Amino acid sequence: MVEDSLSFHEIDADAESTQVASFLATHVWPFHSKSRLSLDAARNVALGPMEDVRAFWIKQNRNKVGLIRLLDLKDVEDGSVQFDIRLAKESRGHGIGRAAVLWLTIKLFSDYPSLHRIEATTRIDNQAMRRALESNGYQLEGRLRETWPTDDGIRFDTALYGRLRSDA
Repeated sequence: MVEDSLSFHEIDADAESTQVASFLATHVWPFHSKSRLSLDAARNVALGPMEDVRAFWIKQNRNKVGLIRLLDLKDVEDGSVQFDIRLAKESRGHGIGRAAVLWLTIKLFSDYPSLHRIEATTRIDNQAMRRALESNGYQLEGRLRETWPTDDGIRFDTALYGRLRSDA
């Protein structure tokens, strides 16, 4: 199983910000607003304000194959956070996203006892991410029309998902 070869390691923002920016700038992100990031743009996206973000490497057999960012952590007490998962192209389609969503769901509800819900958004046509969310108990809660712009000016709908602590 893919889960057996995966590990998740918290990123040290001071020591690894260059590696994170390089990872983001090296790969193409077809379901994100900006499919390609310059190194400067990747540095800005990399870790965000540290009081509000935690980031983790997704490793498969010790190789960095992805990145998870937990976002809006200042909102934990209000009961909701979001996340971002990015997998290198060669790592997509092998169940890593599904395993990463499971890991982060358990981690968030374990690390933050007052957390009430986790929110996730994805482009409406990102079927792999939608399957990863749904297989981990996330419920489709809505569709936001034409909210996801692309590099070429096309606007896609956003699928909004949520998972409550009580859904477990």
